[in-house]
Amino acid sequence: MKKLAFILFVSMGIISCSSDDTETPAQLSDVTAELLSFTYTPQTMTTPERLQYEVRFTNPNDTQIRGFYSITTNAITNTGSGVEQLESSLLSTSNSPCYEIEANSSCTFSFDEEGNLQVSAPDSIEFVSAVYQIETAVE
Repeated sequence: MKKLAFILFVSMGIISCSSDDTETPAQLSDVTAELLSFTYTPQTMTTPERLQYEVRFTNPNDTQIRGFYSITTNAITNTGSGVEQLESSLLSTSNSPCYEIEANSSCTFSFDEEGNLQVSAPDSIEFVSAVYQIETAVE
């Protein structure tokens, strides 16, 4: 009787352990970001300040992706009593350019703003980083 109970117990264990034939999706490679151009023109008596840059995001995956990016800059101002720095980030939304990037292709985001970019015009603005975070692969 104990042998029969053991065989039934083992048999039920084997039957209840089904193999997992579901395929897990392939890991996506990170999107790369490349700064193509960056120009800051400080404000003068005759011209307003202007910030221009282009960042290319490249999707190396074999599938279209959707995602968000942040582009960070650092504004530097010499106040006379010291140097002030203000780091700021431009954050994308689902309505922004490059939200979707086709498989194995690139998308270039362009920024061009003139006049009153900050409360007080900085002496210089430096590019810090551009990061793209994949939200999902598009089937």
